[in-house]
Amino acid sequence: MELLELEAKIRDAKEPAAHLRKAGQIPAICYGKSFENYPIQVEYQAFRKLYREAGETQVINLNVDGKKLPVLIHEIAYNPLTDQFDHVDFRQIDVKQKVTAMVPVELVGAAPAIKNFNAVITMVKQEIEVECLPMDIPHEINIDISHLENIGDVVYVKELQLGDKVEILDDPEEPILSISAVEEYKEEVVEVPEDVKAEEGAADGEADEKAGEGASAEEGGEKKED
Repeated sequence: MELLELEAKIRDAKEPAAHLRKAGQIPAICYGKSFENYPIQVEYQAFRKLYREAGETQVINLNVDGKKLPVLIHEIAYNPLTDQFDHVDFRQIDVKQKVTAMVPVELVGAAPAIKNFNAVITMVKQEIEVECLPMDIPHEINIDISHLENIGDVVYVKELQLGDKVEILDDPEEPILSISAVEEYKEEVVEVPEDVKAEEGAADGEADEKAGEGASAEEGGEKKED
């Protein structure tokens, strides 16, 4: 299998990260157990294109000034205002040694319960932790939900079948998703006791009477001025 490649350059750690970002570069670091750490920079658009295809589960070759390093995209920091890539961590790996990875869950099909009972899918886990050789990491874990016919149906971790090469590390008894009923909002009507109603009515009457007296006084004052 031919790996995707991404060009990278060793960066000057003293150069402000803001300067790199203005120049269309992403400050990054490449590190790994028993490997040398590299402060690097990668071109923004090139990384954006590669990330769409590889995600965080596909091994790529990071070409650091001519030296190819097999890595996984380990973590991405985003700008809170623009939501653009701010920093990237690449984890260097040995393709012959097992690694752990978080693999995203993708739903396939349509659950009959959603249509028949106006139900919703409640996601408990968005990712599944696995251990395997880097080249065997699934890009995603597809879960067929077309058999979920009733409210209360649940899909558990133990139901996943990923083959002999991939070990699932999550608790087998953990739920991944469930079918839940939609709770209809009902406005609560509060009954007001009769004695409270009477008191409020009397208070309103007094207020109206005072308002009337005030209006009469004003009218009288205006007549005197005339």
